Amino acid sequence: MPSGTRPLGWLGALPIAARGSRCKPRGPARELPPPVSAMSRSVSAMMVEGLDTRSELESVLSKALEASKADETEALVAASDHSLTRFTHNAIHESVNERNCQLSVRAVVGKRTGVAATNKLDAENVAAVVRRAHDIALLSTDDEQFPGLPYGSTQAADLPDAFDPATASASADMRAAAVAQIAAVMRVHNLYAAGYVSTQSDAIAIANSKGTRRYYQGSDSAINIKAIGPDSSGFAEGFSRKFSSLNPSALAEGAAKKARDSANPRALEPGAYTVVFEPPAFREFIGYLSWIGFGAQPFDEGSSFMAGNIGSKIVGDEVTIRDDFSHPLGDGMPFDFEGVPRQQVTLVDKGVARNVVYDSYYAAKLGHVNTGHALPAPNSEGPLPLNIVVEPGTTSEEDLIKDVKHGVLVSRSWYIRLVDQKQTIITGMTRDGLFLIERGRVTRGLKNMRFNESIIGALGRCRLANKLVRSENHVVPTVRIDDFHFSSGTEF
Repeated sequence: MPSGTRPLGWLGALPIAARGSRCKPRGPARELPPPVSAMSRSVSAMMVEGLDTRSELESVLSKALEASKADETEALVAASDHSLTRFTHNAIHESVNERNCQLSVRAVVGKRTGVAATNKLDAENVAAVVRRAHDIALLSTDDEQFPGLPYGSTQAADLPDAFDPATASASADMRAAAVAQIAAVMRVHNLYAAGYVSTQSDAIAIANSKGTRRYYQGSDSAINIKAIGPDSSGFAEGFSRKFSSLNPSALAEGAAKKARDSANPRALEPGAYTVVFEPPAFREFIGYLSWIGFGAQPFDEGSSFMAGNIGSKIVGDEVTIRDDFSHPLGDGMPFDFEGVPRQQVTLVDKGVARNVVYDSYYAAKLGHVNTGHALPAPNSEGPLPLNIVVEPGTTSEEDLIKDVKHGVLVSRSWYIRLVDQKQTIITGMTRDGLFLIERGRVTRGLKNMRFNESIIGALGRCRLANKLVRSENHVVPTVRIDDFHFSSGTEF
């Protein structure tokens, strides 16, 4: 998956490389082809007219449960209103809005499960999708380890600031005004920009036949800017639940400065360097750790770097990593896609491996507490942490750079692929702003480099800055890594 892709809904975009490297897990049968986009891939199902209130969404769930003849039934309805304004060469070239609502039903018959989905939510089609899920369950094979659907006995946390009405109702004109601010900055610097401005609102309701009832509503917004010059480029991004808190002009100035400062780039010899990674670059590494190792499925399979290492030192003392749906900079929701309340989970504590995350299936299989990290059924990933927070260090970003005698500053990493899951070795490239650091100062632009490195190994040689920034769905600081290996250069 190319990095820097805006995640869809709450799930984000799972990397193709990481999926391909994992063994295929158990999973209930489902109809092929599905009637609409599978819920296991995204909760970016969009809202339809007249179905945008909590009572209306919960009414759909009640109809589904009442129509089911299965031993157990789960119904999940997701509604969204997603708007996107794309621009290139300082002008808008696309402005779209998509609204829909999708119902996914999981039927359980004994130890068999089946899932079906639809975005036609009248009574007739709700009953039809329930029958379809039941029929699929009858045709599937038994999974003796399936524990049944979870009970809804625990209250989920409240996130009072998750939804901003102004962001949810942001117009195309408002997004166009943001693009106009970006374009104005680019014209001053004789550059052109490409990127997007997005706003969205989402609602999700979950119910099952064992008493679970959940509802959540959230908003989000993003600005992504690539400033482009004759032989250089610069990058900036911003994310917030409140569109009004994003500053298009300031982001554009940041991207433009990187493009200007990296002009006339020089080549760098491959080798090991002290490298400072800004949050958009570092987030790619942390995202891969969450996909390949912090879930119970690869932990159980033995393919995770956490397997066999709980309680052992795996990275540097300064590194604490947790999954926290409630972080004020983040975009998490308080329960998972089975309706189980999310827990804040410390994954790595001061360099020591502590926990992975669980859903109901793996909690029962491995005898662990369910941490509330299920994805929509069926899925091939198992539970995943979707809101990683890397705790900040004590050093400012300026001081991290000031201590570097000869090194590199990376603005953004790109086109990362997995080489070795157990060893967390990845390969990738720098992009949109690579700089030489000499005697504690950023001095000039460099041509992009390709790297091969173990993420866990790199985190054993790192220092963390004291400021956190949201990048996509994770919250991370700037990081400095010693002896980071660049394997080859590029011509650009």
